Amino acid sequence: MFAFPGLGLFGEEDEFLELDITTKLPIKKLNDSWIQITVPFKFLKHPRLDALNGSRPTTISQAFNPKFINDIKVKLWICFPNKYKQNLLGSNAGLKETDFYQYYSAEVEYRTLEFERTTKNANFLFPTPIAERDGFLEATVKPVGYVIEISYKGSNFDISNSVYFNYRGATPQVLESFRTQAVSKSSENKGVLLPAHEISMNYLDGMGPVKGRD
Repeated sequence: MFAFPGLGLFGEEDEFLELDITTKLPIKKLNDSWIQITVPFKFLKHPRLDALNGSRPTTISQAFNPKFINDIKVKLWICFPNKYKQNLLGSNAGLKETDFYQYYSAEVEYRTLEFERTTKNANFLFPTPIAERDGFLEATVKPVGYVIEISYKGSNFDISNSVYFNYRGATPQVLESFRTQAVSKSSENKGVLLPAHEISMNYLDGMGPVKGRD
């Protein structure tokens, strides 16, 4: 896996939050209906405590419970290959491998999460029948790549390993190009990848209440 500097604007890289991904993004088939994709992350430092710089709140707007952190959004873009079409068409008509890439995205926004330095899991679900239809449902479901953004009150945390592209010798420029493609093209498959709690509220156990879709 190629480590890529986070694209966030909030804090230094991995200062406030880090992804808890050792080798690969956890992806597993749950059943004939769903494939689970998990974004594991850890809080390292509370932004509001850091902003106080050791002082005490003096107004209602400044006061907060440091055992919690509000307005955390986790967004995932992920790319899978359409291996069925790729095997069917091959390199006909000058088609490239990238022409068979399909991008998906979903997000979940937590109203509040308990602030603790243990791993939290934002879960998403991908339909198993679509993976089977497109020929990438194998013993191990491997994405072409993914992009992860985690934000606090609308500002992205700067996190390492937030962009992954399964390409030997990928440079930061190649990864940035992949990120751009994922963000721009995922709308073509809107609604396929889902926040897991929309299927079962059990996925919010150990997390917190979420904001509904607009």
